Amino acid sequence: MAATWRGRVAIMGTALSMAAMLGPQTFAQGRPPDTSARAVVNKAAAFVKGYQEALKFVIADEATVQEVFDTDGNRVARRETSGDFFLAYVPADGGWLAVRDIVTVDGVPVQQRDNLRLLLSRGSFARIGRQIANRNARFNIGAIDRNFNDPMLALVILGDKNRDRFRFSRRTVEQTPDGPVVSVAFTERDRPTLVRGSDGSDIFATGEMTIEATTGRLRQTTITLKNDDTQASVTTVFVEHEILKLWLPRFLTERYEHTTSRLRELVVAESTYTNYRRFDVNVIIK
Repeated sequence: MAATWRGRVAIMGTALSMAAMLGPQTFAQGRPPDTSARAVVNKAAAFVKGYQEALKFVIADEATVQEVFDTDGNRVARRETSGDFFLAYVPADGGWLAVRDIVTVDGVPVQQRDNLRLLLSRGSFARIGRQIANRNARFNIGAIDRNFNDPMLALVILGDKNRDRFRFSRRTVEQTPDGPVVSVAFTERDRPTLVRGSDGSDIFATGEMTIEATTGRLRQTTITLKNDDTQASVTTVFVEHEILKLWLPRFLTERYEHTTSRLRELVVAESTYTNYRRFDVNVIIK
């Protein structure tokens, strides 16, 4: 699903590949896992294919708080939204699409709201996803226009089409009861980039992933984008869902900063995902 940071950045990639959320594998005793950047990234990417069948269609409750701060650090605006958050795999795009259906804004029900379940049963997930994302962007506050607040945003780089376009380097290795957890930094190196400016210019992405070396599961991802006077970062924390037995987004933190010689505006958003469950609808996913 194409996402837009309108006027500044357009996310051109449409396949958000979600990886490494299945349960642990069994490894030979006494054989420590390879914690090199290459091995850990390959382990995470390998889970993409299995995850396609394991997840299918999932829905969660999403609650988001947005805050805007001025040059002096004073909060000048605040907004709370809540609604449903849909995840589905789209074979035609080779990745995952996330669609949010905002139900309330500052505690007030959204009037003339789209019936997302009905739309999904009548049209393609990709087309409906783009339509809803553009409509939901009107609920964002602050001067920075955007609609790409997706908890799986950084995972697109794990797909087979994109992985070789990035440079990976190991930062830290932490020993945990679940085995080594490796922090891997990534830097986009090839053109055209996954993220483009509204004028078609290349916007190189950087960031970091925290990956379990033995399973390939992602615990946290951060992607950072900078274009002219505006910088954005999106961080996702994943946890295991007890019922679905899958690692899924739990928290999403967004930070957008626009700085010029005369103006500084900071937008911070925090989203929480709860009550994951599967949903069943005749969805066209091409």
